[in-house]
Amino acid sequence: MTIQERQVPYGDGIVVVRDFGGSGPDVLFVHAPGFCAAAWDRVAAALEGKVHAYALDLPGHGGSTASARRPADAWNSILAVARHLDLSPLLVGLGQGTHASLCAAIEDPELFTGVVALGGACARTEESAADDIAFYTSPQFRGSLRDRFYFGRTGTTVAEAELLMDRITAQLARDWRVVGFKGLREELRYSIRAAPDGSGWVNLPHPDTIIRLVSVETGDRLYPDERLYRRIRVPVCIVQLSDGLDAANAQRERALAHTHPLVSVRGLDSGEYPHYTRYQEVAAIVLETCEMAQALEGRPASPPLGTPAGSPRPRII
Repeated sequence: MTIQERQVPYGDGIVVVRDFGGSGPDVLFVHAPGFCAAAWDRVAAALEGKVHAYALDLPGHGGSTASARRPADAWNSILAVARHLDLSPLLVGLGQGTHASLCAAIEDPELFTGVVALGGACARTEESAADDIAFYTSPQFRGSLRDRFYFGRTGTTVAEAELLMDRITAQLARDWRVVGFKGLREELRYSIRAAPDGSGWVNLPHPDTIIRLVSVETGDRLYPDERLYRRIRVPVCIVQLSDGLDAANAQRERALAHTHPLVSVRGLDSGEYPHYTRYQEVAAIVLETCEMAQALEGRPASPPLGTPAGSPRPRII
């Protein structure tokens, strides 16, 4: 599979998009804050030739030089990518990438064919969402991002970068949620980029980038709780994960499917990161959802790509 990098102007820089190629309906993958576009490589490989797959680096992540200033930059960057590359994609999101995908579809429902939500990140009460946001914006979480997972860590040599990848890989291997993922080192390597000031490299994203993207204020019309589904005007497939933090939302996910004609639920025997552990099953669900969305919408094949612009942040190693 040949991967090309597209560049989309956004804010004060560019958003990088991994173009996996293929024919058929457009699919745009949206990672959660802290991950990157390369997190979707396995799913895209399983879909090779069946769809035209893309994955973006959210602002402040991977090769994207655009800053993440507020939560809306997550979904506004998705809108910018779809419009600039002239796509009508199915959105596939994970974790808070699900929230960004739903918000983009709400903001411009005519632009997207539907959403696959890996996990019920938004199938929760307002109180539960507020508790989660309070945790993810706490000094303790910020410290964990910096000291435990080395987000924002800088260095000057390739040897230092290799040592950092060793430390992160060992740390993640001790975390039950991320044991045994193939390609982890390549994904870490993807996120180590040249520092903007030319002083060396930086492991992206910075902790502040993650926190800005998840800091949705109470009362926001796009607050990440179950009320968000009242605004949905495109088909949404919630992929119900059997293990991990998402399992607590299972009943609410089923209730949304019972009360909303555009929402369906699919079960998947997986923990919180199915794009790593069950990527072939995720690919199959994406294909089925594409077929369903096309039948509902009757949309024609995707138009040609737009013209790339700007310069991505170079990789160091």
